[in-house]
Amino acid sequence: MPKTILMLLLAVVSSGAAAEWINVSTDDSGSTIYADPSTIRKVGNRVKMWVLFDYRKATLDAGDKIMSKKKHEEYDCKAKRIRLLYISKHSGRFTEGKVVYLNDIPYNKWMPVVPGSVLEDLWRYACR
Repeated sequence: MPKTILMLLLAVVSSGAAAEWINVSTDDSGSTIYADPSTIRKVGNRVKMWVLFDYRKATLDAGDKIMSKKKHEEYDCKAKRIRLLYISKHSGRFTEGKVVYLNDIPYNKWMPVVPGSVLEDLWRYACR
């Protein structure tokens, strides 16, 4: 009986609503940056949101050859800054393929939003 319940739970969790990625920005290389609006969580002046970077060509990121990365970020709408809560880098597009790198320890350091950057596009989308 417990095995049946576990299988049922697994089926429910894995069949949950798929992310509906919205194209938020494109970088200089033509890569696309998406946000999942269903994950936006606002508390005061801060917003958390999942984002996806999908690269047209394999790119070298901190020594890892990747095609996409998924991030959970927190945006401070008042102070115009961002911090990383989670990141996974993937060998395939749209987080397919092998997980090349994963860090789920939130960064304590906030980064300022640079005007005209992809991060500003994400910050603007999250804080709208």
